[in-house]
Amino acid sequence: MVNRAFAESEVNVAEVKLAQVKAFVPHLSQSYQVERQFVGQVVAKQRADIGFELAGKISKIFVDEGEHVSQGEILMQLDTELLDIEYTDLQAQLQQLAADAALVKANLTRVKSLKKEGYASAQSLDELVAQQKSLWANKARIDASIKANRTRIEKSSLLAPYNGIVDRRTVSEGAVVGASQAVLTVVQQGANEVKVGVPVRLLEHVDLVAPKSVTVAGQDYAVQLVASGGQVDPQTRTVQLRFALPENDKLVSGQLAYLNVVETIDEPGYWIPVTAIIDGVRGLWNVYAIVQQSDGTYLLERRDVSVRYATQQQAFVSGALAENEAIVATGLHRYVPGQRVEPDVQPSGVN
Repeated sequence: MVNRAFAESEVNVAEVKLAQVKAFVPHLSQSYQVERQFVGQVVAKQRADIGFELAGKISKIFVDEGEHVSQGEILMQLDTELLDIEYTDLQAQLQQLAADAALVKANLTRVKSLKKEGYASAQSLDELVAQQKSLWANKARIDASIKANRTRIEKSSLLAPYNGIVDRRTVSEGAVVGASQAVLTVVQQGANEVKVGVPVRLLEHVDLVAPKSVTVAGQDYAVQLVASGGQVDPQTRTVQLRFALPENDKLVSGQLAYLNVVETIDEPGYWIPVTAIIDGVRGLWNVYAIVQQSDGTYLLERRDVSVRYATQQQAFVSGALAENEAIVATGLHRYVPGQRVEPDVQPSGVN
């Protein structure tokens, strides 16, 4: 009876099915790449606080905050009543001067004729010539005054320096403003830039020639480097990079932008799935290596590893791993070290 029970026990043990594990075979890599993201800001290429070159009273305002303006469009107008009166006075002076010039010209013709007959002196002729030249000089002065008056009238209209959006208005109609006082803030439209601060040690990892992309509001935009700062910001300890966005990008100044920089770290290790890692002791992490025994079976062994970098799907580790040694790829909570298993090796699928 005893022999029979023992035989049945041997049969039962032989019939026990080994747990199947999904295995992963890591490959040694001499370096790994870390994707770092730096936050920056979308800024308008040009943002100007504009005002009149002349002092005066605002008579008309044609735009308000948030409105789009085109280059050369009239935004505000100063009262030009005094300038219009001055222009009328200069025109009257010009007409008087024309009448005096016509009289001098007629007298000069008459004196020249009389001089030929000996009835007029050379002094009279010289006086008329000098008077004619004085009138010409006065005409040039009045013409310059008229041009200056027209220029002041033109400068009484505030024009948009470029296509943009009115960001702020600080005055109202009827207000008296001084020369160069800011009355409007205009932000250029369709020519935005991205400013991002990058640590000095990572500048060598930023290819300053190759095209880049930044992410704004979940959308990627191709950008080109405009300039790299020449000094370190004392507050952020970074060097500012400026990237030009495409024309008509429809972004708003002040939006957050993200620049991705890939850093290559020369350190050997293995890329493995994050599901192949389990908590260890003393701050270490463990993987379960699948080790073939002399009898052809497979046994799980605990291996300590250090996680150097991890993403949502994979991790780069170093430690007690050998190249081409299979490890448990997933479901480590179902197994224990020393357990005999049957591996199901899967393709690597990672770097």
